[in-house]
Amino acid sequence: MEISRKTPEIEVGNNLILNEMIVWSGRGILTPLILLVALFLSISLSSDAVAVYTFPFSLIFAGVANWYLGKKWNNKEGRIMVDEATGERVEFKSNHTLFWIKMEYWGVIFSAIGVIQLITIFV
Repeated sequence: MEISRKTPEIEVGNNLILNEMIVWSGRGILTPLILLVALFLSISLSSDAVAVYTFPFSLIFAGVANWYLGKKWNNKEGRIMVDEATGERVEFKSNHTLFWIKMEYWGVIFSAIGVIQLITIFV
């Protein structure tokens, strides 16, 4: 008897939950992609003499990029709609998150890990 395991794809509002639980909203999926691009570029451009600094500097670069883009995209003005029945004002604003953490906070996390790694290299 063969048992197949299929995990469903679920779309809830603006969040997308895929097979292995990668949860993001808006442009938050770019957070790990920015890290991968930074890592690829730093590996491609570095020589063997500075290879030990490759990962920390790619983390710091990805952190700065995520912080900048997250601040830019998450601080945009939302659309205000008025419910005609109740007169209530509701603001619709997109959030760009990965695992419910905003992109700019991922930038701080990546940069902090990169700085900690640089400190451990020098100590």
